[in-house]
Amino acid sequence: MTFNDFDFKDELKAGLRDIGYTDPTPIQEQTIPIILQKKDIIGAAQTGTGKTGAFVIPVLQQILENPSEHTQALILSPTRELAQQIDEQIFALGYHTGISSANIIGGEDFSQQAKAIRSGVDIIVATPGRLIDQTKVLDIDFSHIKFLVLDEADRMLDMGFLPDVTKIIKKLPKERQTMLFSATMPNEIKDLANQFMNDPEKVEIAIEKPSGSIEQQAYFVDQKQKLSLVQSVLDDLKWDSCIIFCATKRGTDELERLLVKKGIKAGSIHGDRDQDERNKALHEFKSGQVPVIVATDVLARGIDIADVSLIINYDVPRAVDDYVHRIGRTGRYDKTGVAVTFVNKKDKRAFKAIQDKVGDQLEILDLPSSGKPASQDKKSSKSTSEKKRRPSESKKKSESESKKEKSDKPKPEKKKTKTKKLTQKEIAEANKKVQNLDSVDVVLKGSTAKDSKPKAKKQSSDKPKRSDNNKSSQEPVIPAERITKATKRNQNSLKPAKGLWGLIKAFFS
Repeated sequence: MTFNDFDFKDELKAGLRDIGYTDPTPIQEQTIPIILQKKDIIGAAQTGTGKTGAFVIPVLQQILENPSEHTQALILSPTRELAQQIDEQIFALGYHTGISSANIIGGEDFSQQAKAIRSGVDIIVATPGRLIDQTKVLDIDFSHIKFLVLDEADRMLDMGFLPDVTKIIKKLPKERQTMLFSATMPNEIKDLANQFMNDPEKVEIAIEKPSGSIEQQAYFVDQKQKLSLVQSVLDDLKWDSCIIFCATKRGTDELERLLVKKGIKAGSIHGDRDQDERNKALHEFKSGQVPVIVATDVLARGIDIADVSLIINYDVPRAVDDYVHRIGRTGRYDKTGVAVTFVNKKDKRAFKAIQDKVGDQLEILDLPSSGKPASQDKKSSKSTSEKKRRPSESKKKSESESKKEKSDKPKPEKKKTKTKKLTQKEIAEANKKVQNLDSVDVVLKGSTAKDSKPKAKKQSSDKPKRSDNNKSSQEPVIPAERITKATKRNQNSLKPAKGLWGLIKAFFS
């Protein structure tokens, strides 16, 4: 089947040719005939299957068949990016039709949006929050709305938009055609459908199952190794553009900074960026100026970017649905793609749920040579650190042990030199011996004469050595004649008395 098999207006056919639409996707083939029959419909299909075209094309056809000066179609979308993409597709497909549209989203000029609403554009594409804000300021006439589209309804539920969506629906005419598209069908969405839809037809295509054109891979990796693994994956695989999904806004900014630091051209996008920054990042990525974009799940749903050949889940998504939407950014429209997921210890439980859902489609790979398994890295780093520590530790140990041994070893007792006092008899005997000698050197222990001059020519071996305590333990050589004279002088001299009496005797002597 081709689009030529539908009885479309020539202006719409021209738009389809312009953007290269020839064959409808399965979701388009099944839903477009139902919508053209003006029936309510619930379309449940995986992301990347062409859901946007499935409702934009038949809505454009019906507006062409019954033109009006009032707004006829309202399309609600969960995110600004998805709303912009829908608006761009309306513009491209409806270029030759003259159908007008307005994009009512946060971050854009409020007054310009109000002006577009008052002018009665054919189609309003809006996020629920901004449209509610406009209704508080403007008295918007919804009475002519014929078509209501709820795109990514499960995502709007997750983001807390369901109360706003309910308020908006209550303002619309009951006689309308409602189209609800969602990748999953939680109970709240089913209740919404039962409350506001009229006997809807259901089209379900491979719900919650990733496309078979996506090659799914996973690595078990330590958190600290993820950055080097990103670089290895980018170097090893063939890819044109890559989206890296992170769990947090802070992690997104940090990873972008690190990639740029490594010389990789990368941008980032998340909910805290203002609209101009988000538009610029998306434009640079779509145009190929920046081949890598780091993003939170804000980029996971509905964003149609051509030739995204590689998806990296830097952080494992908490829910299986989010995993399906993330990797659904690649392998679109019969093209192939690769989705790589990094799993650390904390992510194993969430990853197990993903494994159970996708089964054999997901292949667990060993880390490339540039990134060793966490356990090996830990072991090797530990042994290396131990090797580095051992010399210093053994050195410290030997030093401490030697100090201990020194402290335990008994210290040698210092030899005290005692001055031996000679008796009168010994002195007399020495004098008697000296008289028979012309020149004799006598060795006496304990003498301290400073002006002694040994007669021996070679003194190097006999010269006394000074000890650290400045006390000599050697025996100096003293001339005998001088000793005799000194002895006689000492015998003839009176020694002074000690104390006060000594001072008095010294005074009167």
